[in-house]
Amino acid sequence: SDFFCGLTFPVSSKEECLTFIVGGWGGGTVGVSSIDGMDASENETTTYGNFEEGRWYAIRLLVEEGRLSAFIDGKQVVDVATEGRKLGLRPGVIEYCAPMGIAAWQTEAKVRKLRWRSVAD
Repeated sequence: SDFFCGLTFPVSSKEECLTFIVGGWGGGTVGVSSIDGMDASENETTTYGNFEEGRWYAIRLLVEEGRLSAFIDGKQVVDVATEGRKLGLRPGVIEYCAPMGIAAWQTEAKVRKLRWRSVAD
């Protein structure tokens, strides 16, 4: 299997998007694609986790000016500065998810309790 959560989202505009990957590259990779041309498996956001089949995970993103944070079950797994960086999608079918979408690759996934809100002042 591969990623069960590929959450694509706009950063500063609908043309500048990233994807938060959970369970990629065989099921354990977590990270953000693409920063400075490097995908979630090869940039400073790369971490690893053990994910159980059939278990629900709470995924949360916080996109702020110049910074991106991501959380899984309340634990921060990404904290990266985005200002001055080359941000974009990994080339391929994930581009169909822009500017905002959720995808899975070579596995099945379900979504529940989806919420979006602006935290702008």
